[in-house]
Amino acid sequence: MTERGVWRGRGLVWRAGVVLVVVAVLVAGLVAAALVTDVDQRGAIIGEATSDAADEVDPGLLPADGSAPMPDPAALERILGPLAAAPAVGDLTASVVDDATGQVLWERRPRDPKVPASTTKLLTAVAALTRLPGDARVDTVLARGAEAGTLVVVPDGDPTMSRGDEPGPLFPGSATLAEAAEIVRASDLRPTRIVVDPGPYTGPDLGPGWSPVEIPAGNIAPIEAWMLDAGRLDPADEYSPRSTDPALAAGRALARELGVDPERVKVATERVDTTDELGRVSSAELTERVRSMLVYSDNVLAETICREVALARDPDSPADFAAGTAAVVDTLSERGLDMSGVRLDDCSGMSPGNRLSATALTDVLRTAAAPDATREMRDLLDTLPVAAGSGTLLDRFSGPSASGAGWVRAKTGTLAGTSALAGSVTSADGRSMSFALLSSGTEPAVARPVLDRIAAALRDCGCR
Repeated sequence: MTERGVWRGRGLVWRAGVVLVVVAVLVAGLVAAALVTDVDQRGAIIGEATSDAADEVDPGLLPADGSAPMPDPAALERILGPLAAAPAVGDLTASVVDDATGQVLWERRPRDPKVPASTTKLLTAVAALTRLPGDARVDTVLARGAEAGTLVVVPDGDPTMSRGDEPGPLFPGSATLAEAAEIVRASDLRPTRIVVDPGPYTGPDLGPGWSPVEIPAGNIAPIEAWMLDAGRLDPADEYSPRSTDPALAAGRALARELGVDPERVKVATERVDTTDELGRVSSAELTERVRSMLVYSDNVLAETICREVALARDPDSPADFAAGTAAVVDTLSERGLDMSGVRLDDCSGMSPGNRLSATALTDVLRTAAAPDATREMRDLLDTLPVAAGSGTLLDRFSGPSASGAGWVRAKTGTLAGTSALAGSVTSADGRSMSFALLSSGTEPAVARPVLDRIAAALRDCGCR
C-alpha cells in the first residue's frame, strides 16, 4: 500500500511457522536482533537461516563499537556499486555512515534533495524527542459549558483515544472514551448537548498535496485536535478507512456513551467558554506514541506530534501544517543538524512536495545511534520496524536479502514512483552504521527488493 500506499506496519507479530527473536536497542547506539525463520502460513519465505546458524544465534545488545573493524569504503563500492546501478532503483541517492565516528563509508549524490515519503517521520520523531520530554502526554479536558446542560470537550491534540473500554491495539496506553464518560458521570452535570472545542489547531485540515481519496483508503483523516483511534472506522485494523469528520464522530461516540442524542453534538469553529473543569484524560507517553507513529507509519499521528513540537516551541504558534514543519526543521537545526536544502510541506511524508537528502537522514539517524546519544534518542531505534519482523518491514528481507532479517531496523517510505529506506544495521563484524536510500523513477514494488539487498549487504559485509 502506498502512502496513498504506505506499507504501514502491523506491529511485532509471531506468525505460524515463524520463530522470531528481536532485541531492542537500549545502550550506546544500535540494536542487535536475531531472526530464525522458516516459512509463514502462506508458504512465503520470510527469511533464511540454516539450522547450524540458528544454533549459533546469541542475541544481545551491541553498542556502536568503535573498536570493531570498519568496512573499507572501496570494498563497499565494489559490492554496493552494481546494486546502486541496477535499473530497478531508477535514480538512487544514498548515504552510509559509521555510527561511532560519523565517517562516510559509501554514498551516491548524498546531498541531492529527493522526495522522502514516510522517512520524513524520522525527522518528526527526533524533533519531538529533542523538544519534549519522553514522558510528555496530551490531555483532553471535559468541562462544564456556560450554557446549562452543556458538556464541552476541550482537546489539546490527542488523536489516539480509544473508543473502547481498553486502549486500542494500535495505540498502547491511550486514553479511552469510557474513562472520559466516567468523569462526566461522576460529576453533577447531566449533559443534554455536547460541544467539541476546536482546540489549538488552525488552518487547513488536509496537508499540501493531500487528496481526499486517501481518507477512505485509510492513509489519512482530516487533522483535527480530537479524534478516536486516529480517525479509523475500525480501531483494530490499521488499514481501516478513516472518518471524514473525526472530531464530530468522536463527540457523537461520547454522546452515545452518556445517553445524549448524537444530533445534539456540535464542533465549534472558535474557542468555547467554560465555567469549570470536570476532569481530564491523557494520552500515552510521547515515546510510546512515537513508536506507534513509526511502526504503523501513521500519518495522522505524525501530524499531531509535530504540532505538539510547534506548541512546545511557541505556545502562541498557530499549530497548523506550516508551523509544525517549521518547528521540526528549526528544532533539528538548533540541535546542530544541517537542514539546508530540506523542504517539508508536512510532517508525515504524504506530501509529494517534501524534499530531503540522504545526508540529512543519516545525520538524523546518528543522533540515535552515536555513542553519545541520550537514552531517549537511543530508544528511537527501538521504535523502528525490524526487517522481516515487524511493522512495514514484516514482509520484506526474504530471498537474496534474507541475511538482513532481524539485523536491519529501518523506516520505509513509499509514494508513486518513490521508494525509500533509512535506518540502522550492524555488520557481521559488529560495526554499526546508519544508512539512507532514496529511489525514484521506478515503481516501489520494483525498487524495494534492491534497496533491501543493499541494506542486507551492509549486514553481511566485513568489506576490508
